[in-house]
Amino acid sequence: MKKIALALSCVFTLSTTAICFAAEGNSANGEKLFSDPTLGGSQNDRACINCHPGKDAFKSLSKDKDLAKIINACITNPLAGNGLENDSQEMKDLKSYILSQSK
Repeated sequence: MKKIALALSCVFTLSTTAICFAAEGNSANGEKLFSDPTLGGSQNDRACINCHPGKDAFKSLSKDKDLAKIINACITNPLAGNGLENDSQEMKDLKSYILSQSK
């Protein structure tokens, strides 16, 4: 009985941890999206990295700003694409990557 309880506890802990990481976003995937010229159905050959190269592009980023709104403004204007849903995994991944670079 103790082995079953321990096994269930381990499964619960691992699944909870995986859910938390997924909710925060995957920075490595966000980095790929940042360089993807097809992000948001972009209508040109540009990607986020074309206008925001290097780590210095994020130094002045305030955590108080609505990062999702800023990302979507870039996708819909310079990239001529469609904005991402705020709770989409792509948005979470992009936000995670950008915030990791702003430190």
